[in-house]
Amino acid sequence: MPYRGFPTSNGSIFLGGANDKLFGILCARIGQPALASSPLYSSNALRVANRDSLEALVGAITATRTTAEWLAALDGCGMPYAAINDVKDSLEHAHTQARGMVVEVQHASCGPVKLVNSPVRFSGCEPGVRSAPPVLGEHTDEVLRGCGIGDCEIARLREDGVVA
Repeated sequence: MPYRGFPTSNGSIFLGGANDKLFGILCARIGQPALASSPLYSSNALRVANRDSLEALVGAITATRTTAEWLAALDGCGMPYAAINDVKDSLEHAHTQARGMVVEVQHASCGPVKLVNSPVRFSGCEPGVRSAPPVLGEHTDEVLRGCGIGDCEIARLREDGVVA
């Protein structure tokens, strides 16, 4: 403890000070080495009992610098830590791009659309997006016919506003 996300001046960062050794590393890297021996925080049991004050203190410190600055300060420390990316950051991340996780397909109604590719990779098999997302009702007839519903009933369901 602490083992969660904290605010930075421009985002959030995850910090994993989950045992006494890692908490000591965290304290040193955030510029507060005396916290590790504080009567309030010197053991995990004490940190759990005083969680609210500890997390408020750590959060106030992390909020003073950017995520990139904290990543640099924590580099190589041996404690778990990571930037917490929002969806946009995740999709634009170099690793996401290198794995081909975002692909662009042509949509008949919308033009080019970016989609998330399959995250599963197998040797000798390249995943991919088979088609653009369907428009509302594009496959209604096909699905209902597959359920044994005839064309007259499909037309009635469509006319009654039950299906698109």
